[in-house]
Amino acid sequence: MVSREARRGVAIPAALAVLALVGLSALVLYLAAAPLTTNDLWWTLAHGEAYAHQGPWLEADPCLYTAEGPPAPHQWLFALALHGVERGFGLRGLRVAHALAVAGILWLVWSLFRREAEGTAAACLATCVFLVLSWYRLIQLRPELVSVAATLALYRLLLEPDAVPSWRRVGASTALLVVWANLHALFMIGPLLILAALAGVGVRIGLRRWAGLGAPAGELRRARRLAAALALGLVAALLNPGGIQQHLAFLTSSQAGAIFVVLDEWTAFDPLAPSNYAPAVSLAAWLLTDLLLLGFLAAALVVGVRLLRAPSQPRLEAADPVRLALGLAGALALLVSIRFLWMSVFPLLFLLRFQRLESARAAPRSAWVCAAASLAVALAFPLWGGFTTAAALFPRDLRAYLSDSYTGHRFFEPGLRFLEETGVEGRLFNAYPMGGILCYRLAPRIRTFVDGSLNFPADVQRDYQQVNLQRGVWPFESHLDVLDRRNVDLYFGIGVPAGGTRTAADGTYTTANLEQAPGWIPVSRSFRHAIYLRANERNRENLRRIAAYYESRGVPFDPERGLDPGAVIEARPDWAAGADLLPPAYPELQRAAQGDDPDARFRALERLGLAYALAGAYELQLRNDREAAALRPEAKAPLRRIAYAQLRLGRGAAARRTAAALLALERHDPRSVLVALIADRYWRAQARANPMQGLAPVPLDAPVNELPLLRSRNPLRQ
Repeated sequence: MVSREARRGVAIPAALAVLALVGLSALVLYLAAAPLTTNDLWWTLAHGEAYAHQGPWLEADPCLYTAEGPPAPHQWLFALALHGVERGFGLRGLRVAHALAVAGILWLVWSLFRREAEGTAAACLATCVFLVLSWYRLIQLRPELVSVAATLALYRLLLEPDAVPSWRRVGASTALLVVWANLHALFMIGPLLILAALAGVGVRIGLRRWAGLGAPAGELRRARRLAAALALGLVAALLNPGGIQQHLAFLTSSQAGAIFVVLDEWTAFDPLAPSNYAPAVSLAAWLLTDLLLLGFLAAALVVGVRLLRAPSQPRLEAADPVRLALGLAGALALLVSIRFLWMSVFPLLFLLRFQRLESARAAPRSAWVCAAASLAVALAFPLWGGFTTAAALFPRDLRAYLSDSYTGHRFFEPGLRFLEETGVEGRLFNAYPMGGILCYRLAPRIRTFVDGSLNFPADVQRDYQQVNLQRGVWPFESHLDVLDRRNVDLYFGIGVPAGGTRTAADGTYTTANLEQAPGWIPVSRSFRHAIYLRANERNRENLRRIAAYYESRGVPFDPERGLDPGAVIEARPDWAAGADLLPPAYPELQRAAQGDDPDARFRALERLGLAYALAGAYELQLRNDREAAALRPEAKAPLRRIAYAQLRLGRGAAARRTAAALLALERHDPRSVLVALIADRYWRAQARANPMQGLAPVPLDAPVNELPLLRSRNPLRQ
């Protein structure tokens, strides 16, 4: 029993540890309760609506036109539940439900750690570590939340008690597995953990016999009860629409061909790399995971060596092969895939038991160490744990944070609104992260190319990658040929020209991919998106709807050439500002650009030049940036933008001359050198152009997309 003096000694560190945990929990709950931003949420809602009308066995994919068949009902009950919440309480209701689910998981984790540690400070530290490793999964409204909660509940029901689990607990765990199997394909985590615990009981029986510690009758009953729970759970879980396929889905998910676009899903954790696929694995998460693995292995070696040297009942209890087996399963899972960092709960439980037994005589000192570590972990999260990156997705204004249902900026809201309001129909080529919300907002009249359900074959994956890179698949095939082969009617390009990779989801820049494409016309544009229509007989009605849409708003639109952003800006600057073709401060910038103060004029011209370039109003941009260059001949940014506009307009020779002038200012400036290289490449390719140029697999303007017009992918940060 802990003395009064000991309790006094741990009260202050316990309070500090609780303070750290409350602060860290508040940050995680802030992200979880924020406007909805999970890509997969939207197609899950669309599937849920289909399940509500058709039952678990759908006739066809509600979203994709590239799907070979209906989606597998791996998470049909989760989708149906989300649809029910959204229908009853709206998108804000989903925000509340998400926050409550995360709060429930935090409470369950804390309660497990508190029972194992029998000390507040140590439990707080373990919970803080769990949060920093698991937050990225917790803030996404996906069925994995169910698997986290169900895993913790299964542990509490069946695996935590040292005694033989009752038949009531076995029945409850079986019911849990049945529901879990209909909510998420990863339900097999549960049976695998039961199997790991069963193996631990087997080792425990063997050690008792080896050490001569008495009859293992209780352990044998425990093993039989766990085996019964495993068998009953596996059989009962067959009560799902997919049958045995639901059991096998866990083993085959990481081998899915379309997993190429989900870089943070099945990537193995690298203990030697400071960070891979941030923010899923931040610097803080990487360091804590390494420390956790090292600590777990060290503790396991200590208790194992002690037991083997001098076997005894207390040392067998300290080693606890069941918790050790679960800890090994959790460590293996997080090493196999970073999506399982939340399985760190099991190594943490083993370490808490080890810490409790080791520090029984030094509770105050141990409590202070745990309190200091809790504060350090809580402070690491906003600094190096990924919080800042995630929080940047949400409004900084508290009123907007509370009122917005979802992050419209992330989902290119102006383009979505255009497709909704025009009523166009057909097959849409889209960026992978956009597939879900396009389906949620526009299906069935618009069907998408890819989405996070991954219900499309490998050849669709291949075509998607190549089109994003403006390349074809077969010899002499261009990306336009791929779009024709796939019967695409509409193309939704996204992103800003910040340079770098164009294959990762967050680095995709496809806004300008069809600017010079024959047979396609631009019909919608903003700083961060462009929508193109295939100009053929099949889309005659779509073109009529688009023309009527712009005519009703007094916005110039040419049915032959499409939308001219420059003409729109000159004719309707008010409308252009509302459509994100101009910055909100456009009138003030215009006045400053025409003022008498040369510094203010240049700053205004700089912002206007960048805005015109992003909007695709290249003639306006050229006039603007030539004025800026004349005002400050030593400035490089206007010349870079002039060369960029000239390349976009197909004026290779002019861009080459501008690049030469740019290099004359600073010959070794990396961005200027890149502009010069691409201008020279473009000019040479243009000079070699011939009537067969259309057969070239890479268009002339493809290298221009690599120019880093911006320093950041967010134009608002420039």
